[in-house]
Amino acid sequence: MKSVVAAVITCMILFGVSFAASKYYMDMEASEPDEAVVAKEETVDQSSTLPPHESEIGKVDQMPVAHRPENSMSLEAVLQMSDSVKQMEENLRLREMRLAKEEQRVKLLFVDIETEQDQLQAFSEGIDAKVAALSEMTAELRQLLATLDTKKAELATMEKDVGVDEESKLEELDNKINFVKSWFENLESQQAADYLKEFANNGKLDFAAGLLHKMPTRQKSKILAELADPVLVEQLVTALRVPPKAK
Repeated sequence: MKSVVAAVITCMILFGVSFAASKYYMDMEASEPDEAVVAKEETVDQSSTLPPHESEIGKVDQMPVAHRPENSMSLEAVLQMSDSVKQMEENLRLREMRLAKEEQRVKLLFVDIETEQDQLQAFSEGIDAKVAALSEMTAELRQLLATLDTKKAELATMEKDVGVDEESKLEELDNKINFVKSWFENLESQQAADYLKEFANNGKLDFAAGLLHKMPTRQKSKILAELADPVLVEQLVTALRVPPKAK
């Protein structure tokens, strides 16, 4: 595109210069007396003194005179046209620069979008991994509770056959608590609070209170803060005042 524009500009400049030079020489010739006209006038004067037949012989047919175009392009107009073409070329160059900058900005924008997409993808994968881990822990807890319920049923059957005193019941509860203590300690505060609430709703308030009693003081406070149930918190605190016998 630039080469075509440059070729057009060059042709226009050469044409303008050639036209201006031709006009200049034509003006110079017009200012000088036409030698052909002078010679013709002298011939006419001489023919007027000759006999009729000789004057006719000396007659020469006049050649047509070429007319110069009235609307001739001056050198100043050619230069103005050249400046106009240069200005157009400069405008095209500036436009190409702006387009290049805009293209670079769009490319950077796409890079930012791709980076954000990668970050969101990584964040989503992290969430999926946590959800999978939580589901696995929930399944393990349910299995533990099922095992405890089975053992509880077995003990209940044994109690019917053999009398069990209060101390044995506390020892049994403590064994159950110690059985899930290590698993419970690794839970987040919110997760631990949810499980305590589930235990209490299933009629295992003593088990929930004993399990909470086994937790460190700092973790115990965090779990109580996450419960968001004043009635349940009061019940657990009351049960903690008379905790099961530690084994």
